[in-house]
Amino acid sequence: MNYLDDKFKLASLVKKLILESENLTANIPRSDYYNRDKFRDDITNILYLIYFANNIEDTKSRLKYQYDILARLSMIDFYLERAYLLKYISQKQLYNYTKKL
Repeated sequence: MNYLDDKFKLASLVKKLILESENLTANIPRSDYYNRDKFRDDITNILYLIYFANNIEDTKSRLKYQYDILARLSMIDFYLERAYLLKYISQKQLYNYTKKL
């Protein structure tokens, strides 16, 4: 299934972001795989949480998962900033990806 075929707009955007992140993390050296893998785990978990929260009827329970998504987005922002400071990605890459984030 193509990520553009998904009727859930937010999930489609996150899928696109996940696919674009593969090119972004390609330059991370082997010695820093821990942070690269955490980045990938968090962005993939965001997609899971979006689908999960979408199926919850209780607003209070859904809000808990929305806060979790926001926290993971903040962590992804940190991983990107760190990659930029360590010169794994360029300023242009950082700007373009965080703009989509």
